[in-house]
Amino acid sequence: MKQSVVIEGMKCEGCSNTVSNLFMEIQGVERVLVDRETKLATVEADREITESEYTDALAETKFTVSGTK
Repeated sequence: MKQSVVIEGMKCEGCSNTVSNLFMEIQGVERVLVDRETKLATVEADREITESEYTDALAETKFTVSGTK
């Protein structure tokens, strides 16, 4: 299953890497590609990940989830 997640607050490659690493810790996530210019994280998982799971993964960062597609 592939989902796109809109992320606010990313400004550099380090930001993209942080988001990617945190999303990889979510159970079921197999691959994450983050594009900070489009503010999109494309997530491949073996199940549907809820928006609240993405939000929880970023809870201790400055990044926020502004929607899923």
